[in-house]
Amino acid sequence: MARGVIVTLLSILFYFTTLLGGQAPHPVEPMAPPAQQRTYEVLGQTALLAADAVTVRSGPSAEADALGVIKKDTARVIILDHQAGWYKVHLSSGLSGWVPEHALTIVPSVPKPLDRLIVGYFEPGEAAYDTLLAHSTKLTATAPLGWSLDSYGGITADFDPQEMGRSLYFAGNQELLTFAHVRVPASPTRLLSSAYLQQQAISQLVNVVAEWGLKGLIIHFDYVPEGEQYELFSFLQGLQAELAAKGGRTLVSFPWDENLDYAAASRAADYVVLQGSRDTKEPGPLAALVELDQMLAAITKTVDARKIILALSTSGLDWPRTGGAQVLSHEQVMDLAARQGAKIRWDSVSMTPYFHYGNGHEVWFENRYSMKYKLELVAKYNLAGAALGNLGQEDPEIWDSAAELLIG
Repeated sequence: MARGVIVTLLSILFYFTTLLGGQAPHPVEPMAPPAQQRTYEVLGQTALLAADAVTVRSGPSAEADALGVIKKDTARVIILDHQAGWYKVHLSSGLSGWVPEHALTIVPSVPKPLDRLIVGYFEPGEAAYDTLLAHSTKLTATAPLGWSLDSYGGITADFDPQEMGRSLYFAGNQELLTFAHVRVPASPTRLLSSAYLQQQAISQLVNVVAEWGLKGLIIHFDYVPEGEQYELFSFLQGLQAELAAKGGRTLVSFPWDENLDYAAASRAADYVVLQGSRDTKEPGPLAALVELDQMLAAITKTVDARKIILALSTSGLDWPRTGGAQVLSHEQVMDLAARQGAKIRWDSVSMTPYFHYGNGHEVWFENRYSMKYKLELVAKYNLAGAALGNLGQEDPEIWDSAAELLIG
């Protein structure tokens, strides 16, 4: 397990006072960890049943209502909480409840083989957490969103620390690699013109990794670098060197553009994440298969395929006749189609489902079939892996394809 994650919640105050510009805190006197901290220490650990069968109850008491029975051959029991001699557990069937501590034997999680990375992007919250509970065995890494880098290299954190801590504890106890997803919305012009600001930014980014017990960073660029590419890649090389010295990894994520020097980007990072979703200014597929194929054919001519990760969105977009699109989860998409009596169609060029409804609305989305075609490109080009966006919004059946990719 990633032991650095254990300190996550205890360092939140330090994080927000130092990283975000406040004064250093006074030394903290040793104390017993709070109940929430003790809960997180077991969160995500895996256990086997020590008895032939045990009753799952609604609370940590033998008098609590019985919810069901689990037997010794139950494949996977995940621990969620620990109170007064009882464990709260989650089963692959979806059942959650409490069992006596003596009925379980905790087994060490084994680090997953890294022949291929399957990274999950998510905003910390209930929907993403439920996906982690159900499908963490099909992932090798997670990247929670919530950090951003401004033009001066300043780091902004925008998330619920408790939700972030819960997600990271779970991922760490499941032996998943954990990366901070740091968004760069526009060219950091001031940063790139100042060696001092660059060193300050690198120090802050390295601190994020250390204080949250992470394995590295994903620096996600919303824009396509132009004239500043040389300066940008030099900055990223400095960041990579600092992280590598501490055992961390650097991933850089860019949109596709034929004028971007991906070879130089690959030399400034451990992996290049190729953003598969297109610029969504008008209705259409989030990622067309034929375009993805062409992008990968081009980039693999200059970049080692084993340094490329293909990033794909798992959600959908509802486009009105005018104006911007609304992001929908797969469940919301299917509910909308049912309510509107819409006929779901299949675009055979992009290999993507879509439908129309109402006064000019057009919905394009991903499902198990479209994702399978796109994930097969990872094997076709022998890429390092795939990154799946919007965890908690996906078609649950996509995980079969993800598992095949990991095993393959």
